[in-house]
Amino acid sequence: MKKINAQSKENLNGGTVIKMNEEIILPPDLNTCEALLLPAEEGYKIIPLRRDMKKLYIEVTTLCNFSCTTCIRNSWQDDMGMMEWVTFERLLLQLKDLPNLECVHFGGFGEPMSHPRIFDMLKAVKDMGLRIEMITNGSYLTPENIERLVKLPLDGIYISLDGPDEEEYNEIRQTDISPVIENIKALNQAKEAAKSRLPELGIEFVAMKKNFHKLTKLIRLSLELKARKVIVTNVLPYNEEMKDEILYDLDDTMIDHGKDTILVNVLAQMPYMKIRTDRQCKFVEDKAAAITYRGEVAPCYALMHSYHCYVYGRKKEILPFYLGNINETPLGDIWIDPAYVNFRNKIKDFRFPSCTDCKYLDGCSYTDTNESDCWGNNPSCAECLWSRRLIACP
Repeated sequence: MKKINAQSKENLNGGTVIKMNEEIILPPDLNTCEALLLPAEEGYKIIPLRRDMKKLYIEVTTLCNFSCTTCIRNSWQDDMGMMEWVTFERLLLQLKDLPNLECVHFGGFGEPMSHPRIFDMLKAVKDMGLRIEMITNGSYLTPENIERLVKLPLDGIYISLDGPDEEEYNEIRQTDISPVIENIKALNQAKEAAKSRLPELGIEFVAMKKNFHKLTKLIRLSLELKARKVIVTNVLPYNEEMKDEILYDLDDTMIDHGKDTILVNVLAQMPYMKIRTDRQCKFVEDKAAAITYRGEVAPCYALMHSYHCYVYGRKKEILPFYLGNINETPLGDIWIDPAYVNFRNKIKDFRFPSCTDCKYLDGCSYTDTNESDCWGNNPSCAECLWSRRLIACP
């Protein structure tokens, strides 16, 4: 097969844009007058070109004050940096062209609270009437910052806790857990003083062999900290040392947490713990997109940067995939670009080979990168562990 640049959206430029109001077979659509006509297995598929994005993930920085053993920086191949204010201002104007947008999540692969203008960013989006969320390591929750978050108010805050005590947390996060716990308690006190339920607290827990036995203790700690939910995700190894920490081979229909089993099942949003047949992209289903600090638009977290990871012990190089840059093209136009619409359509049907459990896996060079696969997809989402629901995010 001809070598394809996985970073080029030209791989997906199939289909023809048609005028909906000129086609007798199409009902009127108040949200658009154009559609993408795509060849299908038995005829054609018509997809209206709507600016119907509902959720946007913004990576305001790739810098972080922690050095976690689970972090993508262990295989990082991109430059570090922060979103320039001019880029954010452009984005802010473009959000007005997305009538269905409901939520903006500040996260990505950096610590958002380390950006010097994070509160200006949060307020600007909040003033548009949108829900604002943020994920953080919790270290920047000083009394002053907490007061500003409660006053906004921030709608939801997710704090990463990979263990309920010093033993696992300190080893994984390379720092002490005590200050973070005290910061969360201070956040709760500030909410009580303001008689506000916002920001709602969520906890994210990265499960691996070294800390999974502490999950029930973490759940109980989360109750004490008044968390509304706990998101449990499996670890995605970014270095060779972590590849033996995966738990993806458990029989998750029979996991017993003893007397806390019901508690875990009710409060925790659990991932799959083994490969299953069904695959579904959360980002496509949620009508979501992600933006890097440079303004590049990626379809998901997994395709935001260049890195390597380990899929069941095999090293895999991941190339980013961008559909445009908001510094050059408005986000709404990028969203309805035929290449992006075509990509979401392919993901919706998930017509990708299942490489992870393929009998021809050994010796197959397609699985070395996400550049292409044996079905002719470029890029390929065939081994995406997010689609397998092994990896999760807010």
